[in-house]
Order: sequence, then structure tokens, then C-alpha cells
Amino acid sequence: MNPYTVSKLAEQAGVSVNVVRDYALRGLLHPARRTEGGYWLYDAQALVRLRFVRTAFEAGIGLDELTRLCRALDGNDRAALIGCVERLGQQIATRQAALCAVRAELAELACWSADVAPA
Repeated sequence: MNPYTVSKLAEQAGVSVNVVRDYALRGLLHPARRTEGGYWLYDAQALVRLRFVRTAFEAGIGLDELTRLCRALDGNDRAALIGCVERLGQQIATRQAALCAVRAELAELACWSADVAPA
């Protein structure tokens, strides 16, 4: 295992140290071990999870829902995990539909502006 300090984990994921600490406090990330000096060390699995959580958050999934998902994963609670996955799938489908509608509106605006542009 190549251990990651909080700062190294943050750097590798492209987030701030404060994001890593916040996610750890929420239970989204778990350190693999602690050094003799009291510093938390994270493993590669934590980096994968951090990247996923951050990507999902930036895509519009709330931290409360992501926390439920991570707790279901950590607790090996299959029923809770299935529920989380289904809710997230619905949220993603809703967001995709909204983005498609925005894209269509933008295309119309582009056509409209081309029609009214001065010669």
C-alpha cells in the first residue's frame, strides 16, 4: 500500500484538504491507519472513493445521498445499497432530461440569433 496523507490524497484527487477532512467527518472516507505521530493515512481505495464522491457531487448529487450510499457500502447493507442506487439512478435520469431540455433551448437560441443577426 502506498499510503496517502490528507494533503497527498487531496492533491491526487484535485480537491482541497478541507474537502477531504469534511468527507472524512461525514463518513464518506475512512483512513486506513494512523501514524505514530497521530496523522491519518489513506489507501488507494480511499482515493478511488474520493474521486467518485467528488465527481458525483459536482454532477449534482447531494452529500446526504452520497453519505447514505457510502454507509450502505461500508455496512454491507444490500437493501440500503439497492435503495441508494435506485434513487441515484432516478436523480441522474431527471438531471439528464433537464440538461437535454437546456441543450434544445440553446440550439433554438443559436438558430434564433443567427436569423436576427445584422448582415
